[in-house]
Amino acid sequence: MDGNPQSFAEFWQNIWQMLVDINILRLVWALLVLIVGWLVAWLLANLAGKALQRFGLDRRLEQSFPGGKASASALKIEKVVTRIVFYTILLLTVLACLTSLNLSDAAAPVREFVNRIVGYGANLIAAGLLVFIAWIAATVLEYLSVSAMTALRIDEKFKAAKPAEAEAEAAAPQKKPAKTYSELAGSVIYWVVFLFFVPAILRALNISGITTPLENMLNKLLDFVPNLIAAAAILVVGLFIAGIIRKAVAGLLFLSRLDELGRKTGGRNIFGEKGISYLAGLVAYVLVAIPVVISALNALQIEALTNSVSRFFDMILNATGNVIGAGVLILAAFIVGGVAAGIVAQLFEGFGFDRLVAALGFAPKSDKAVKPSAVVGKLTFAAIMLFAAMSGCELLGFTELAALLAAFLVFGGNIIVGIVVMMVGIFLANLAANALKGKGESSEFLATAVRVAVLIFTGAIALSTLNLNGRIVEIAFALLLGAICVAAALAFGLGGREFAAKKLEEWDKKLTKK
Repeated sequence: MDGNPQSFAEFWQNIWQMLVDINILRLVWALLVLIVGWLVAWLLANLAGKALQRFGLDRRLEQSFPGGKASASALKIEKVVTRIVFYTILLLTVLACLTSLNLSDAAAPVREFVNRIVGYGANLIAAGLLVFIAWIAATVLEYLSVSAMTALRIDEKFKAAKPAEAEAEAAAPQKKPAKTYSELAGSVIYWVVFLFFVPAILRALNISGITTPLENMLNKLLDFVPNLIAAAAILVVGLFIAGIIRKAVAGLLFLSRLDELGRKTGGRNIFGEKGISYLAGLVAYVLVAIPVVISALNALQIEALTNSVSRFFDMILNATGNVIGAGVLILAAFIVGGVAAGIVAQLFEGFGFDRLVAALGFAPKSDKAVKPSAVVGKLTFAAIMLFAAMSGCELLGFTELAALLAAFLVFGGNIIVGIVVMMVGIFLANLAANALKGKGESSEFLATAVRVAVLIFTGAIALSTLNLNGRIVEIAFALLLGAICVAAALAFGLGGREFAAKKLEEWDKKLTKK
């Protein structure tokens, strides 16, 4: 090998000796076994692949798996089985070749590997049978669940509960229709069944590392299933009863014509087209649903969730009585206020209140303007609602808000009294001014002065009724009156000197004659 002819000859001599020792016939036989084995492996692998294709294994898996092509085609079972058959036969062929060549050292690892595969075959067969059983059970349960939900029209009920989403889904162009709720539920059931078979499959394969924690998880899940079923049953039955109660309450109130009374008193502005009966039915539904939800949560026996949510709902239920009382009070005040407002407006109109206000100089400029009697009716309605709101706040424990509303009521009453005083003052001012007009040379001036004086006095009285601060009003009135007097004195002193001189001269002549 290093260039020496003698060494090169020795190398080939050793090779020839090895061939002689092995026996050339055995080598030829081993090659024949390898070639025949490779051909047999290729032939059987192709036959297995064609048989699986004819059986349509991949297609059947695509139909049986909930994920369709996305989950089943990724496995490519036909190709996997074909390669397993090919390499298994080829491995046995290699072992036969090594055995025929008496290469026991080289054949030992291969023989051990084959023995392990053969020994593990029982586990593989058991696991395969479990997978097959799981597939059958999952497929049957999926079919039954989808059929049951389709018969119960679950998909239609979900679409009816969410009409906007159904319309958007129908309007959107889709190449493939989206899965329905029943199909999604069937897929969940399918994979849950497989999940429960996983520990048995892993145990059959002697894979114990993840089997124990998975079994513990499934045991906890199985222990929780009765609680979940009980909670679901309580929730379904309770909400069903709540729905019946809601319909009964709404129907009774509708038959009592409470909605018509609400519309006549202006309830449409608040309740819309639904009416009072719908609102009362909804309140009844909520009052029944809250205890049902609490019972369902207690059935789950999840303390961290149950305690917090139960306390929250208990607070709501404890306050429900006061809330209902306040709501009934506001509703009654709304109805009574609407009726009282109409009666008061008609009474004031019948007593000639509109003509009286027009006589005071506050006649409406157009026929479309709001009548004074209607304004009084609206003020009556507002006062009744404020009283009801104040009482409702006291029921709910909102004492500060109730005190604020009471103060607002007092202040509103003072404002109304002040407006009435001011209107009377304007009437008296106009009456006095009209009486003085045309009585002499200075009648216009005197009429204006009297009007201003009366308005100032009535304005001061009106401001005093507001109880803003009596001292401030008195000081402001005194300053205004003093300013008017000073202005009059200055005007008379500066602009009426000639008039004053004439008067003094006349008075002097009269005194001299005497």
